Amino acid sequence: MSSAANGSGPAAGAGSAGAAGGPEMGTASPAAGESASLAVEELVAGYGEVVALDGVTVTAGAGGITAVLGANGAGKTTLLRAVSGMIKARRGRILLADHDVAGRSPEQIVRAGIAHVPEGQGVIPELTVEENLRIGMMSWRRGPRADRVAALEEEYARFKPLADRRRKLASTLSGGERQMLVIARALLARPRVLLLDEPSLGLAPRVMAQVMDLVVRLSRERGLTIVLVEQNARAALAIADHGVVLNLGRVVATADAASLAADVALRHHYLGF
Repeated sequence: MSSAANGSGPAAGAGSAGAAGGPEMGTASPAAGESASLAVEELVAGYGEVVALDGVTVTAGAGGITAVLGANGAGKTTLLRAVSGMIKARRGRILLADHDVAGRSPEQIVRAGIAHVPEGQGVIPELTVEENLRIGMMSWRRGPRADRVAALEEEYARFKPLADRRRKLASTLSGGERQMLVIARALLARPRVLLLDEPSLGLAPRVMAQVMDLVVRLSRERGLTIVLVEQNARAALAIADHGVVLNLGRVVATADAASLAADVALRHHYLGF
């Protein structure tokens, strides 16, 4: 299910908490299961001369699933990249539980509690399944080895196919197994907020349904706040609590998921179903 970084894990690196007393970022084994809200306020970001996000405001409630929808080029992936620090915001705030993390490095943002699973099943094929997973714990401070072993076993229990193939190269995995691997790797960073970019991309319908079921379970059982970018608007709205629609870098609609799914004009103009 996708990774915390395309070719790089959910994060290595250090960093200190923000000047105004931001979230703790130096614990030995980050605590899991703590919900946190995420609020993006008037965010402006882009690439060179191109402004991909123009004053975007999005709120993801603690412990819920927020679907971010829109056509190709709407700014969905750029939004996740800006939140995770992969690109620098030009203006605006990114509030994790009321602490502004805008301007921090990707490593610091992971330590603060945000993990990003980019589009594209970004495993490192030359490494084994377990070596890929261990990348997810690079954001941990040194601590008892038993904590790391226990964390790995927790993910193996959640993703049984990975347990069976832990010594196999990631290059031997199926598309669905790779998606499991990258999501498990992100979870090992012990995030409070999980950013998922097109987790169902390229998967068979049956596997896509399993991925969506997993997203629901992570939110309901683990208390993760999930921001889900999906081209398949129908599938995303079916599991989301809240939805946001982007068009050309701006928010054109925001409402509870059921209301967005029922809006015929919105579906026709922006969501393609």
